[in-house]
Amino acid sequence: MKVLVLTNMYPTTTDPWTGSFVAEQVEDLRRLGVDIDVFSFDGRLDRKGYFRAIPKLRRVVREGDFGLVHAHYGLTGAVALAQRRVPTVTTFHGSETFIPWQRSVSWVVARLTTPVFVSDVGRRRLHLADAAIIPCAVDTERFRPRDQAEARAELGWDAAAPYVVFPGSRRVPIKRADLFDAAVEEARRELPELRAAALDGLSRDEAALTLAAAGVTVMTSDDEGSPVAVRESLACATPVVSVPVGDVPEVISDLPGCAICEREPSALAQALLRAIGAGRSPDLRKRAEETSRPQVARSIIAVYERTLAGRIKSRG
Repeated sequence: MKVLVLTNMYPTTTDPWTGSFVAEQVEDLRRLGVDIDVFSFDGRLDRKGYFRAIPKLRRVVREGDFGLVHAHYGLTGAVALAQRRVPTVTTFHGSETFIPWQRSVSWVVARLTTPVFVSDVGRRRLHLADAAIIPCAVDTERFRPRDQAEARAELGWDAAAPYVVFPGSRRVPIKRADLFDAAVEEARRELPELRAAALDGLSRDEAALTLAAAGVTVMTSDDEGSPVAVRESLACATPVVSVPVGDVPEVISDLPGCAICEREPSALAQALLRAIGAGRSPDLRKRAEETSRPQVARSIIAVYERTLAGRIKSRG
């Protein structure tokens, strides 16, 4: 099986964390014997990049011996449909299912390719109840419980202070850093020594160390698909407090120290204080291991096999 991964998000030397989950999935598929090439382009700042990618993609598919194209992100799936030589699998990661104009494009792409959603939220938005749900994988080897004192010393943190983590970029409005900050300020009324940290701009190893050193992770986004940072926090045995967004309610359901709260600073503050007091439980890591890298790669291969089998059947 030879697969071309088509993605508009992939690590570069200047931006090593962008699309790291796509790169990790490629690595995992290769370990399981899938022959994969990657065609990446950047359309984030210039949407014309999607159009410029079309003739290049056609040439790559024409010249390569590919059996399938795997596109990551709905708009990238539209680029993949510019070639019809081989079938396409499209993974929908979240935002392309709720931004109105992108949702319209994704609705079409999901019906002309084999769709994979990272959560049931995206699947419901595009009205495809039978589509596969495969979240992005958690690197449970990198993200693991550590001695908090040692982790904090390595980060240069105050050894005695409790820490709360914002699992995203403060530069992205939809992540709602303002709500996170308001919740932290509210919590400081009862716990003045509370400190805050963010995953913004960190390497994968730095993010893993930060989550392991923290007492709680607080998710405040307005919208998400299946935020991998939540399951990475669980892999470190660090509890998660979140607003009801994406698949987070299902992911943290019934886990010790974890909670879903209203989008209100005082409610989030009380929940994060309880989470810090609850400490760590091995149940959190067990939940994260359900979507480990090997598990997710095997699920993706099963989608590839079904797609190729359907292609053969339709030709017959």
